[in-house]
Amino acid sequence: MQKVSTQQGFTLIELIIVIVLLGILAVTAAPKFLNLQDDARDSVLQGIAGSLESSSSVVYGKALINDVAGTSDASQSVDVGASTVSLVYGYPAGQTTANFEALLDLPDEYQVSTDGTGVAIIYYTGFGTYSDTAPTAANAACTVEYTNPTAEGERPSIEVNTCVQ
Repeated sequence: MQKVSTQQGFTLIELIIVIVLLGILAVTAAPKFLNLQDDARDSVLQGIAGSLESSSSVVYGKALINDVAGTSDASQSVDVGASTVSLVYGYPAGQTTANFEALLDLPDEYQVSTDGTGVAIIYYTGFGTYSDTAPTAANAACTVEYTNPTAEGERPSIEVNTCVQ
């Protein structure tokens, strides 16, 4: 009579090889899927945009109280604490970085650049080449764009451009 051998399960060597291969895959693939730094930067940009929305609404309220909300030139202003903020249709003017420095307490690695046309860009200096040159293109990655209102009664445009590509 012959003995029929039915092998069931895996050997210890086979299990160890599979575990090692899964470990190697996890170490090489996980960082590509878990880009936590860009997600954290995006969250900071969302927070900056929220702060900018709130502070510009407060400035608009002060402009209404002072009856200086209806003009498009940046000659009107309101006092905000120890600083003065110039206005366009009652909202902070995007032509000057001083307005945003007065309104926002930005982290050190975030800066404001303006082009003089009413568009201000708040950007993360550690992204790409931003440590050397401020972004100027519309919708540049890792930025918050503030654009002046174009008519009385309109709100400024505040858009977040994420760091994740």
